[in-house]
Amino acid sequence: MNSHDLSTKLVPGDLFLEIQQFYSLQLKILDRGDGEQWAQTFTPEGVFQAADMPEPLVGREILVKAIERQSALHEGLILRHWVGQLTVEQLDDVTVRAQSYVMVYVTPDRTLLNGEVHFRHHTLCDDELVRSNGSWLVRKRFVETDGAYK
Repeated sequence: MNSHDLSTKLVPGDLFLEIQQFYSLQLKILDRGDGEQWAQTFTPEGVFQAADMPEPLVGREILVKAIERQSALHEGLILRHWVGQLTVEQLDDVTVRAQSYVMVYVTPDRTLLNGEVHFRHHTLCDDELVRSNGSWLVRKRFVETDGAYK
């Protein structure tokens, strides 16, 4: 199945809202730069792969280190992620596939009255999520950037 397959069976509204809330929480954690807590939103052997990465990041320890590196690169800036056009497909009783577009914005670490907000990039995020102990976790994430702020 590809991302444009219109025959996809979508999930009921209550499950969709659960997934939407999961993303909202996960991105708030990411925007704070809290690598430890963000990595906990992945399974212990969770995979993060971006189209421009030579190798996937596998496991929570590696994910924490990646967020620490990214936070150091963005010191003095605030990143904000916005998720839109979320589509969720139920694969089995504990697994869903979620696709969304995510826009990333950056602003200086000061009030919006004194700083400028810039569009950084736009991505397509393709996730496999699993339910574990009543929560959702990312098992696999693939991110493809289709534009970049220079």
